[in-house]
Amino acid sequence: MSKKDATVPAGLDPTRPIILPDRLSYEQMRELAGNENAAVRVALARHPDTQPEVLYFLAEDTDPDVRRAVARNDRTPRQADLVLTKDHEVGVRGDLAAKIARLTPDMAEDQRSTLYRLTVEALEVLAEDQLVQVRRILADALKDVANAPASVIRLLAHDSELSVAQPVLEFSPVLSDDDLLSIIRSSPIQGALAAISRRGGVAPGLSEAIVQSGDEQAISALLANPSAQLREETLDIILDKAPGVESWHEPLVVRPKLSPKAARRIASFVAMHLLDRLQKRVDLDDETLIAVAQAVERRIESENKERPEPEWADQDDVEDRVDQLAKAGKLDAKAIEMALAKGEKRFVVLALAMLADLPSEMVGEIVARRVPKALVALTWRASLRPHLANQLQIQLAGIPPETMIRVDGPDWPMKPEDMAWQIDFYREPLVKRD
Repeated sequence: MSKKDATVPAGLDPTRPIILPDRLSYEQMRELAGNENAAVRVALARHPDTQPEVLYFLAEDTDPDVRRAVARNDRTPRQADLVLTKDHEVGVRGDLAAKIARLTPDMAEDQRSTLYRLTVEALEVLAEDQLVQVRRILADALKDVANAPASVIRLLAHDSELSVAQPVLEFSPVLSDDDLLSIIRSSPIQGALAAISRRGGVAPGLSEAIVQSGDEQAISALLANPSAQLREETLDIILDKAPGVESWHEPLVVRPKLSPKAARRIASFVAMHLLDRLQKRVDLDDETLIAVAQAVERRIESENKERPEPEWADQDDVEDRVDQLAKAGKLDAKAIEMALAKGEKRFVVLALAMLADLPSEMVGEIVARRVPKALVALTWRASLRPHLANQLQIQLAGIPPETMIRVDGPDWPMKPEDMAWQIDFYREPLVKRD
């Protein structure tokens, strides 16, 4: 198959792209493989009818475009692919990695077959390629292939470049828990443990190993992974360190299936805006919500003791703030929630009075009497979200969680006429009511 003709084959227009006939004889293939025009050899390397031995010959062509065409051809024999794994052109090796990885899911898993052994050998060579780009192409292509060769996946998982290791660490179903534990205990590259933490359904043993590693980024990713399984004792280890690691606070607050004990501990150190999110969770059971509410009460009492002369103590100043917010259109649920978080009860009373168009003395009496139905009615009258009634009952009126009217979801727990009756009741002069 020596190159003997610098022109295109007879009958082909040299000014147009090379398009070979649908059917080629073996002699035609031999002749085309020796043509000095690289475009002809590229067309032959791409041709779906080209014989394996011709493709093997073209795998050592001097032109990189020809070799790339061979690397991309699904009919190229695996022996030729092995030759191309050591090609000095990165484009050739990259195309080869993408092709073999694409074909791997459809390959029979008969480890005794020559095709399987040669495929694994080619993939292993590519998995240790000196260029990150080639290894990354392979990792991205094999990350979710269930029957990818385990030896290749392990090589990629232990790669020194995170961009190569991360896809298989995070997604590959080939890696067993033992494989992952081995990686965790091997002091892997920064970011490897976080990738494992993001896997679907992280087992309790893996979670414990990640937590024991002390990797803050990985633990944060683990907490943010709702499918990661955490034993209570493993969560306790996290909570022991969590007050000083702010990046864990938010994922802890939204962590599913919190126990009352864990929720109580979280409520003792997270910021008030996160505490508010914890209180608003509708998936927590009554026992856990009561634990959170009690922790909130303790936090507010503690902070109020540390601030004996709060900034809202001046009544005129509070009234001015309420008026200013109302004029600016910012007297809303958010303003009330912020005031509750700071313990500014006077502000909340005046804000509710303005929003409900009721005398502040009347609102103050409703709060002082600590009647759950009246607090729910007041929330409704002020056109606030139903859920805010929970916070007003606990944080403003100090109603015990076990006696409050718990509001879940977007609907009011009372009929409109019943809530209106509560408001009208408190409108009556005290003498008439008593």
